[in-house]
Amino acid sequence: MRIAGLLAITLLAPAASWALLPGGGPAQLDCHAEFDAPGLALNWPPFDPAKPKAGKEVRCFDGDAGCDADGEVNHQCRFAVDVCLRNADPALPGCTPADVGEVTVTAPGGDPDLAAMHAAATGLVPATTTACTTGQGVTVPLKGPTGAGAWKRGSKTVKVKARTAAATDSDKLKLTCVPRDWPSHGYDHDNHRATHVETVISPANAAMLTEKWSLPLPSAVTSTPTVGDGMVYVTAWDGVLYAVRAKDGAVRWTYDTGSASTLGLQSSATLTADGRILVGDSAGIVHCLSAKKGTLLWTATVGGTDPASSHIWASPVVANGRVFMGRASHSDNPCTQGHLYAFDLNTGAELWRYATVPARVCNADTNITCTVDGDCPSGVCVDGKGGGVTASVAVSKDGETVYMASVGCYTYPSIGNSDAIFALDAATGTADWILRTQTVQQFADGPPYHDYGFLNGPTLIEGQDGLGGTRPLVVGASKDGSIYAVDRATGAPVWTRIVTPAPGFGGFGLFNGAVGYDGHRFFAGLNQLGGWPASNDHLFAFDDEAGATVWSDQIDASWGSMAIANGLLFIGTNAAAELYVYDTATGTRLNTLDVPGSVTSGASIVGGTVYVGHGPGGPGGVRAFGLP
Repeated sequence: MRIAGLLAITLLAPAASWALLPGGGPAQLDCHAEFDAPGLALNWPPFDPAKPKAGKEVRCFDGDAGCDADGEVNHQCRFAVDVCLRNADPALPGCTPADVGEVTVTAPGGDPDLAAMHAAATGLVPATTTACTTGQGVTVPLKGPTGAGAWKRGSKTVKVKARTAAATDSDKLKLTCVPRDWPSHGYDHDNHRATHVETVISPANAAMLTEKWSLPLPSAVTSTPTVGDGMVYVTAWDGVLYAVRAKDGAVRWTYDTGSASTLGLQSSATLTADGRILVGDSAGIVHCLSAKKGTLLWTATVGGTDPASSHIWASPVVANGRVFMGRASHSDNPCTQGHLYAFDLNTGAELWRYATVPARVCNADTNITCTVDGDCPSGVCVDGKGGGVTASVAVSKDGETVYMASVGCYTYPSIGNSDAIFALDAATGTADWILRTQTVQQFADGPPYHDYGFLNGPTLIEGQDGLGGTRPLVVGASKDGSIYAVDRATGAPVWTRIVTPAPGFGGFGLFNGAVGYDGHRFFAGLNQLGGWPASNDHLFAFDDEAGATVWSDQIDASWGSMAIANGLLFIGTNAAAELYVYDTATGTRLNTLDVPGSVTSGASIVGGTVYVGHGPGGPGGVRAFGLP
């Protein structure tokens, strides 16, 4: 049996496709019955290109895009699995399809999903041609909770027998649901940075939070710690990925990316359900490792034709066997041409790349693309720059649509689709829609140029529509001082909240760190921007109907990311060696936690423990807080 699986777009290898997956029967019989499960793959143990072996089971995070069909973090995974009979499968050349006269799906304990699958499969026989069930699935609950609200992996095995006149094809498929701790920068594929499974800490006991352990490191940690399977993965500006034991901060292994000379690591690590850890560095290299031992599986580059100025600020996002990674520049001086890349999770092979701005434009009119000087009225054709992708992408629940955002460049005019929000096809990289939020600039306008766009996000939400219902939106908070909400299907603007009008030059801008989203509210820490002085409030909650202010409070300017758990909000600032804890409902500060350095890292919250990085602006490292 098998499981199913405007601007420049460069397709460099076939995009990921999902075939039917083997169920372990003899190859000469395997085509008699197969599992049809789009988006699923036998991914555990994780594939090692140096020692290629077939996987033995399907592992999926609770709520993961593509593999958990219910799309929610709810202590269970829903695997969409159907059964196909008598299939002529090119991947099984040694198997000749034969009529299937009888089929059984074992349903231990009367499992309702497996019983339904059995009933659907038996309805296909006798199968004298290819026949498949439709709409079947298996729900696999997590085990737990145990102490401190912890949950453990849960598994089910689907066992199928298909009998022909000559033989019986006996197959099985193991499905494992893995608890979602804090596996990536955005927590989930919507980039909400909010966990709904935290039950230990709350507004009632937040004042009791105290230090559990502290790990000093040689350089700053500005990324969000990644948490899973009892480990914390921390990236630092010395270019090293640290794997730390969650209970006491003991370092289990380290991996040096070799990128210290180009600023090291700002990208948060991303953990996969099948035991891989991915990180992008400031030299434009993506590293995929074994999460258990830190051994390298593969590397890939986003450097393209401009490796000297290519930098990965965004964190990897993984869905349906694809790794999505953005490319920007070190410091916009010089800028590089922004791209989003898709890589194969198993091998690191490049699947496609999407350029946010043209390869070349006319110096006298940047609206005109060109190849040689003769294509331009002025006779001067120059390289296109800008449109860097510093934000981690969001992904639709089925893993087949990618939402990304781009920034500008203060040393180069905003051209092409800089300062924009995009929806792309995850398989091909073609754009479904693009919304540009600022006007195209000309070389005569600067320098410096306005340098707006989106450093973080975008966020996918079901926002209130003002009529008692909701509407699917993509929301981006821009450096230009505004929040943009657009229709998820079309990219049409729905509402814009101007917090402060954009000045001529944005630089780091007003919205720098990632926003959080929970309970129909956005939460954001503000940085500095002309028209927003230090005396103004710098912590805000906005509603999702039109972006109206719900509450605000004064903290120092912050380009750090937000984190939310069980009615609590965690944020630090650029100036103070403190982590603030707020009540999300009221905006009341409940605690101020001492940290060795300033906190521009986003926090992660798992099982009653808060993990946060610190530095620059003091010593670097990571600290954990919990209840006494």
